[in-house]
Amino acid sequence: MRYPIEFPATWALVTALTAGVMAGPAMQGQSEQSVAGAVRLAEAQLQSDPAAVAQAETPSAPSAPAPGTTFRDCSQCPEMVVVPAGKFMMGSDDGDEDEKPAHEVVIAKPFAVGKFEVTFDEFDACVADGGCLKHPQPSDAGWGRGRHPVIAMPWIWVDGYLEWLSRKTGKHYRLLTEAEWEYAARAGTTTKYAFGDTITHDQANFSTGKQGKGRTVEVGSYPPNAWGLHDMHGNVWEWVEDCYEASYDFNGKKAPADGSASVYQGCPTRVARGGSWDYEANDLRSSLRYAVKPDYGLDEIGFRVARSLDE
Repeated sequence: MRYPIEFPATWALVTALTAGVMAGPAMQGQSEQSVAGAVRLAEAQLQSDPAAVAQAETPSAPSAPAPGTTFRDCSQCPEMVVVPAGKFMMGSDDGDEDEKPAHEVVIAKPFAVGKFEVTFDEFDACVADGGCLKHPQPSDAGWGRGRHPVIAMPWIWVDGYLEWLSRKTGKHYRLLTEAEWEYAARAGTTTKYAFGDTITHDQANFSTGKQGKGRTVEVGSYPPNAWGLHDMHGNVWEWVEDCYEASYDFNGKKAPADGSASVYQGCPTRVARGGSWDYEANDLRSSLRYAVKPDYGLDEIGFRVARSLDE
């Protein structure tokens, strides 16, 4: 469990850093290769099985886009990636107390996840179109807007962007649930990170050991995970929908096993996931949770969007 420094809950904090700027590493060149490789493998298996080929050629009703498919619902909308249905073990019995107990979660249907964290370009498009009026000028801490992830965005103001995106597209955009986030971050892995049990500065933007000496980098500056999602580890923490509880079995209340959000009226603390530019590698683990008051706007927290495919 990680907590931010405590500040009065009636106002949001934006930390402007003036010392030490860490340039983000160049794109590593992997981009879509792992996703494309998985598609080619599936095609080869299909071609080697005549029965499967015959079945595939049989006309059928339209279905959801195949996992790995990317799309945009409008020119100014975030690029989305289709994530497959499946199941996974959420949490870690070797982690912090609030990561326990590890438990199986079933994601019954494919859904779409933002390929990147929402950027200043995307958020500023909302403002220019008359949306996002609750918080039209989030600070970039002097690091630049454009394709940098939008920061200084309290959880309570994220809904302005989601509502605008939903009105513009006719699709219901939302935050990921905490279970969906960990499922998408793991991308089929059971290791600490999507890249294995260790992570390097060639794979993610995180602290170099000098607190406050880093910064955000443009989204997509690092390789994606196996499902084509960038920056699930590092760069900025990402708000999710859920209220925070001290464990997945708190006072006899078990976490949902169907991937839905754990929420209740007036919950005082929300969850952010993924680690950031100012945190150590251990804080980037797929299972690690960050408890944050929903009215805090920090330069280390942004967000990513999701939507269902059966709308």
